[in-house]
Amino acid sequence: MRIKKFMFCASVCMLVSAISVTGQAAEKQQDKLNDVNKDKTPIVIEADKLSFSDVTGDLFAEGHVVLKKNTESILSDYMRGNSKQTEVWIDGKATLQQPNTELIGTGAHYNYTSRVGSMQKVIGTVGKGYVTGGNMEIFPTKLVAHDGTITGCPAIVPDYHISAEKLEIWPGDKMIAYNAKFWIGNTVIFSLPKYQTSLIKNEGESAFPRIGYNSSNGFMIHQYLEYPFGDRLAMFGDLTYYSKRGFEPIYGFVSRQSNYTLKLYQGNEENSDNEWVKKEPELMLKMKPKRFGQVVGDVTITSGKWTEGAISGTRQDYKVYFSRDPIKLGSKVTLKVGTGWEKIDYGYGNSTNNIWSFNTIVTAKPNDRLETWVGYHNNNQSGKSVYEYDDIDIPRKVSGGFMYKIDKMNAVGVKMDYDVDLNKVKDVDYTWKRNLHCFEGDITYRAKRDEWRFKVDTLKW
Repeated sequence: MRIKKFMFCASVCMLVSAISVTGQAAEKQQDKLNDVNKDKTPIVIEADKLSFSDVTGDLFAEGHVVLKKNTESILSDYMRGNSKQTEVWIDGKATLQQPNTELIGTGAHYNYTSRVGSMQKVIGTVGKGYVTGGNMEIFPTKLVAHDGTITGCPAIVPDYHISAEKLEIWPGDKMIAYNAKFWIGNTVIFSLPKYQTSLIKNEGESAFPRIGYNSSNGFMIHQYLEYPFGDRLAMFGDLTYYSKRGFEPIYGFVSRQSNYTLKLYQGNEENSDNEWVKKEPELMLKMKPKRFGQVVGDVTITSGKWTEGAISGTRQDYKVYFSRDPIKLGSKVTLKVGTGWEKIDYGYGNSTNNIWSFNTIVTAKPNDRLETWVGYHNNNQSGKSVYEYDDIDIPRKVSGGFMYKIDKMNAVGVKMDYDVDLNKVKDVDYTWKRNLHCFEGDITYRAKRDEWRFKVDTLKW
């Protein structure tokens, strides 16, 4: 009962926090616009022909026109504008370039002080995503595409895409699609009134079904869905069906703020060793990575109730990890190092485990086809987990392997884990990767476990 009360209070706090942030969003956006309007950075216009009026502020540029301000550029063959209004108009083709964004359209209008504008018949890229829009509105922190599409597939006719009446895209943050349809080829496989996905690196989930197989669970089909409420709160379902286990959903709420992500969820979860634990529920707080020069720090805190067989109890986890930017050891060799500390308190048995970790890996890419790596991983524990799910099987290990690209469609590789304390090889995995145009698939044989795995997934944006 205590854990249920705790998690209920935590979920209420999360919802109140999200509502509070939503209420403050307009004020924060206005503050950002005010800061933008104070920006006095000069603009630079280059063109084959350029005329300008000191009196009216009118300007005309023709031939290889480039307008630059800070990290933004606008390219066209003809441009007209007014320096007093800090606005430009382009009737023909225009290209807007921003960090990790390039949009090509016609009928462009842009205010280079407020960074607000619009374009018609737009195609382009935002991060790793390929977007289109019948009309696109441009704001300092987001893009809004009307009658738009987005996909991670670069083909002219993509293998899969999302279409929507309106797409709101915050580059590097998130995307919301309204009245969204999800297409495989020319077929709509399902639709949603509203859909959200994260665009934060290493966070986003594919919007399309993923299929796979492993010897323990049989065949599986997986689908991740996220439905937003307000500005920063969303409900999600991580839905998976296994032929041997049945339906195993994980579901809950997620709130992504500017400095942290808060997630409340429950369900049965599997690790890479096919071990399962039931979380009922768990609250996770993950801080936005903090940079200190060439070092990045991560902080994650979780609290919840775990059940594994006859073992059931509360579990609190506090983890701090620091990783350094890759160190160049040569033109083709890099070194990565990281260290951290983790404290886990178990309600079952009132036990505690303190873990000091150190990880290092050297990667070499002698050519475009071959990548090799070798690493050392040390986890110094004061205790032991009461759950097999999060037990550290190999406290000290050496890992290594290679991946060789046979051609543009196929690659093969081997990965090995060596237990330093037991002086024996623990795992040897053989993998074949296949490029399936805009999908990617791989088949792995885990020799020491006599286990097969394969999966097919879409390319992610």
